[in-house]
Amino acid sequence: MQPKIYDIAGIGIGPFNLGLAALLSELPALSFVFFDQKEGFEWHPGMMIDHATVQVPFYADLVTLASPASRYNFMSFLQHQKRLFRFGTRENDFITRKEYNQYCSWVAARVTGLYFGTHVTAILYNNKAACYEIITIGKNGLPKNFFSHHLVIGIGSEPYIPPFLHSGELPDVFHASAYLFKKPMLLGKKKIVIIGSGQSAAEIMYDLLPYYKQFSGGLDWFTRSSRIYPLDFSKFSLEMTSPDYIDYFYGLDPAVKMEVLKEQNSLYKGINASLISNIYNFLYETSLDDPHSTIRIHTNAELKAITQSPNLGLDLRFSHRQQGSSFNHMADAVILATGYRQAVPPFLQPVRERIRWKDGLYDVCRNYSIDKNESEIFVQNAEMHTHGFSTPDLGMGPYRNAIIINAILGKEHFILEKNTAFQRFGF
Repeated sequence: MQPKIYDIAGIGIGPFNLGLAALLSELPALSFVFFDQKEGFEWHPGMMIDHATVQVPFYADLVTLASPASRYNFMSFLQHQKRLFRFGTRENDFITRKEYNQYCSWVAARVTGLYFGTHVTAILYNNKAACYEIITIGKNGLPKNFFSHHLVIGIGSEPYIPPFLHSGELPDVFHASAYLFKKPMLLGKKKIVIIGSGQSAAEIMYDLLPYYKQFSGGLDWFTRSSRIYPLDFSKFSLEMTSPDYIDYFYGLDPAVKMEVLKEQNSLYKGINASLISNIYNFLYETSLDDPHSTIRIHTNAELKAITQSPNLGLDLRFSHRQQGSSFNHMADAVILATGYRQAVPPFLQPVRERIRWKDGLYDVCRNYSIDKNESEIFVQNAEMHTHGFSTPDLGMGPYRNAIIINAILGKEHFILEKNTAFQRFGF
């Protein structure tokens, strides 16, 4: 029997590909299948800290900015949960990370064609059928092959560990993505260090502040940045998270793009202003009764090495970026809130020659395709170097998905707004 050939196969079921599946579920003209090796939907479970919020408003959900009438929008979720009136009374655009995860799980339970617990081991190109062959291993441990004309790679990014550290070498040094799993261990330590400058570092700091008296050797936050800076949420900066700005950025010279990105940290790496205030207020109130507390924040401090010191714990070596001096700091445990990096998945190796590359990175077309035909393999959240800082922004997911679907359909099913910004970014 001739195997079924899907129109679209998605690898990875994070928020971006889940949003794509939700949009596709309302388009009967396109058949689809999605795979994820996790047993079910989960979004950064190690950072599901109480009261932590997402950095986009609730209406920047999986579908609304492409299809406002979709039954998978956040308001439909609230109605199903019988929380519409309470949510309205709350009058807060920014939902907690926990509620966002609940919303995504609700969508994942309703969209068909999602295969969790399924590991993609390789992707081949079937010349005879002119389609891609996806080799998978399912929950039962048995292989199964699927076929599709188009691929959308949405596997997410990997936790970044500084290259001078080797995985597993120092068990009490770990990435922020594992924070909640490691928290019980941390509460038994005396000297804790957080490394990083962004939202994750701040969330972990705030979560540990109530326990600071247990950390008699110190609760220290080190950042290589010159200051603890907020996410820029001003109106004209928000206009840069837009199709207009993506068009402008995409047209820049690659070398210029890298320089521009270096200047935009506050647009996507900053910390919620309310969280900064909460941390400062805690420090102030603590200082009233405990002016010599062991809570410390260090700026301009770039981590250079960590070694295990016999009987003394972890020895961290820092360089001060402005003074040019070096110093050491001892710790019992270190949390690396050092962000994430893109990686090319091994399963793409068999079709590597069909993909466009530049300097070892995907050469991503404006329509988010990476194949040489510019119409077969698409990526999610892997195009910051080509499309700009809004790449990981949850709110831009529906826009990118609309572009991808339109490209596959060969027509503008989703009517995308143009001239969305009052500013003109180029000439």
